[in-house]
Amino acid sequence: MDEGVIDRVRSVITRVSPSQAAFSELVGISADKLSKSLNAVRRFTSLELALIADAGDVSVDWLLTGRTREPALPGAEPSAGDEIRALVDRYATAYERLRLLGRRPPLPALPTPPTGAPGPAGRALADLAVAAVRDAGTPSLGTLPTAELAATVERALAVDVAVTALPGSADALAWQSAHGRLVLANASSQFTRQRFALAHALGHVLAGDATQPLLDQHLAPGRQRAALEQRADAFAAAFLMPAAELRAAMDLPPAEPLPPAAVTDAVFAELVGLFGVSAGAMAARLRGLGLLDAARQAELGLWTAARCQRGPTGRQALLARLSAAQVPRQPARLVAELFGAYADGATTLVPLADLLQTPVDDLFAALVAEQPAARRGYADEPAFLP
Repeated sequence: MDEGVIDRVRSVITRVSPSQAAFSELVGISADKLSKSLNAVRRFTSLELALIADAGDVSVDWLLTGRTREPALPGAEPSAGDEIRALVDRYATAYERLRLLGRRPPLPALPTPPTGAPGPAGRALADLAVAAVRDAGTPSLGTLPTAELAATVERALAVDVAVTALPGSADALAWQSAHGRLVLANASSQFTRQRFALAHALGHVLAGDATQPLLDQHLAPGRQRAALEQRADAFAAAFLMPAAELRAAMDLPPAEPLPPAAVTDAVFAELVGLFGVSAGAMAARLRGLGLLDAARQAELGLWTAARCQRGPTGRQALLARLSAAQVPRQPARLVAELFGAYADGATTLVPLADLLQTPVDDLFAALVAEQPAARRGYADEPAFLP
């Protein structure tokens, strides 16, 4: 194992835990395995690196390479700014092509953003969004896997959602125009950060903040200074952890008071696993709902994903989430609209290929491969040419 990797793991241990033994318990890696890896006798597995990254709130890429996140603001780093503009232009071009073809349906009106202090306003906006999701036929939101959550947002709120590599490993990007609303989340093994960033960016869109591209980097809920960021954080917490769903998961009546001490370690771990959020986010949300006191929030907020998902079943679920968060996702509604225009003969494959960043010939070959043999035989049809 590279000495640099070991040094960076040691720096995480020093920062988040009083001892190597305590860190071993925190991340769920046996003390013997951790010791051997730190002494270069064995290599850290990919899962172990992901668990260490989760505990230290760093990326696996940083553990492996030492590269820090690059500046992602257009004014601060021209190359990153160019990447951001090119990324947004891809989607803007797709929206415009569909509009010119008369294939882009009108966007539903956004809810009127609640006014007042950022926290209450964000939570009130989340209540409106959760109600819209339920009206669209999804009764439970917080426990959906992230891919299903993205599909639900597209269907219920008409916001296109993609998971992709973002410039500078930014957490998320939000942008909206008269013809499209877009949320991009970074493909990363840090699945709890990805999920929160997706919801945070959605809060920006629903509040009307993103008429210019908004890039979220180094999200730090509870430590944001700008009011619109505080509102988006409050939205994300209430959207991902609806109060009614938390109470249902705890078998509580909707409005019954609960002594803060009733949230046991086992209950807390189960909630973190069910809702797919970080322990810190869950502890803060429960404190906001009056279900934890300050001391208990501080204690539980330091837990890691590994501590909340123990045993073979928990480890399998954790590994599945770590893997799923790294899988790119295209906005299904937008892709379907472009493909529908092509299938109806209104355009070529070029608009869809441009969005997917795939050569037209490769995309056509993939589509032909999906067709029954009896339906093939039109590879030279002019409609497939740019």
